[in-house]
Amino acid sequence: MLPVNIPTVTVTARYMTPDGRPMSGTVEFRPPALLTHAEEDLFLGGPTRVTLDSEGRFSVVLPATDAPGWNPLAWTYTVTEKLAGLARGGRVYQIALAAAVPAVDLADIAPADPGTPQYVAVPGPPGPAGELGPQGPAGPAGAVHSVNGRTEADIVLGAADVSALAAASAGAPGGVATLGTDGLVPTAQLPAGGGAVASVNGQTGEVVLTASDLSALTQAAGDARYLALGGAPVTSVNGLTGAVSLAASDVDAVPVGEGVLLAGAQQITGAKTFVTPPSTTAAPTTADHLTRRGYVDAVSAAGTWTPSSMGFRGWAFDPAASSATTPQYCINGWVYLIGIPLHAPTTVQNVVFYIPGYVGGTMSTSSFAGLYTGTGTRVGVTANLTTLITKTEGTTVVCPLTVPYSAGVGNYWVGLVVNGPSPSNSGPAFLRAASVGEAPGGSARMPGKFIRHGRLSTTGQTSLPTSFTTDKVVADSNSIWAALS
Repeated sequence: MLPVNIPTVTVTARYMTPDGRPMSGTVEFRPPALLTHAEEDLFLGGPTRVTLDSEGRFSVVLPATDAPGWNPLAWTYTVTEKLAGLARGGRVYQIALAAAVPAVDLADIAPADPGTPQYVAVPGPPGPAGELGPQGPAGPAGAVHSVNGRTEADIVLGAADVSALAAASAGAPGGVATLGTDGLVPTAQLPAGGGAVASVNGQTGEVVLTASDLSALTQAAGDARYLALGGAPVTSVNGLTGAVSLAASDVDAVPVGEGVLLAGAQQITGAKTFVTPPSTTAAPTTADHLTRRGYVDAVSAAGTWTPSSMGFRGWAFDPAASSATTPQYCINGWVYLIGIPLHAPTTVQNVVFYIPGYVGGTMSTSSFAGLYTGTGTRVGVTANLTTLITKTEGTTVVCPLTVPYSAGVGNYWVGLVVNGPSPSNSGPAFLRAASVGEAPGGSARMPGKFIRHGRLSTTGQTSLPTSFTTDKVVADSNSIWAALS
């Protein structure tokens, strides 16, 4: 508890949000690093921190900044508001608390903009009295019932009745001393010897003491031990003030353990997406090593022809394995399905056929090709084939999809429906695989597996369906060659 001779000021405040809810947080009042009070032999320092209550209020009693005896004489509190929901927590500004104003609400002295300009908030003195209002009507006369507890008819009060000293005791022995016109007790009323001071710190006469006579610091020497307002070399850190604690994000840094090392062993977890594929010149040595595409291409298809060798994304089979003498003519209204596997994600833009021969002009506009997933969903379709397949004695026909399709890994079907020509001679003829018997050996598969060459059980179709169930796919003897690009 502070000595009673040091005057104090009660500081109150209330903080609320614009919608009337109480705010939460703390308000800190910090004097200079260390104050001294010579008369009370006291050091004063450190912050006083108060926490807002459930109504957003606080009340705190603080020493007045202008009380006599402080060293340094001129000092202020640094107020730091740390409130939830505000950018950077709140404000920092200076205030002075005058002993003449024993109660202050912080809202009456807090600066509106503590950043510009720099100033110290000080509670002002009471304003001048307003003009006297008009005289009100006289009230009824009231009766006196007692005076100082006495009720007799004729009351006579003495000095003791009003806790006063009798006039006869003024200046008399056993009474009270009086003051002369000079404001001092007359010599006649002083005891023998007058109680005069014989010396002060060993000095007599008209004594004038200096700081050195009291082993004290001069005002200038005392002030030199403290920083002046605004004299601190650091006023903020990364825009923050008060008790600053920086995190990695405050200095645009990556927290420890979250950055990728350029050298040394490190275990990296979580999914990572590379805008540019990582590259290496080393070949893999164990099964869990990442590897280069060139290495995979070299060992996976060395010495063989692949779809990419011919510019395709995938094909039904190597066209070199096609039948040399027997093309495939399509029955009108049948939806033929030609299986093509994709082993890597790709964008499919075209369906491709090879036409060994076509007299031209026999197909109707109800002839189409398209692309289906392995579950029977159509994901692409061409324009009608009359504009894409024309008279020829042998050519590769590229049939663009109306919208390119981003395909994932899996098995796909190229769908084909032809209407118009005779199914036996007026074409178009489609390249097909070499075969033995009624069903080509290329259709071999385990029961229940993907049907590589088939058709839909429904006939008489004039367009490609938007979808079908796989139980509607019938294994067929056709083995038409098709590719994707």
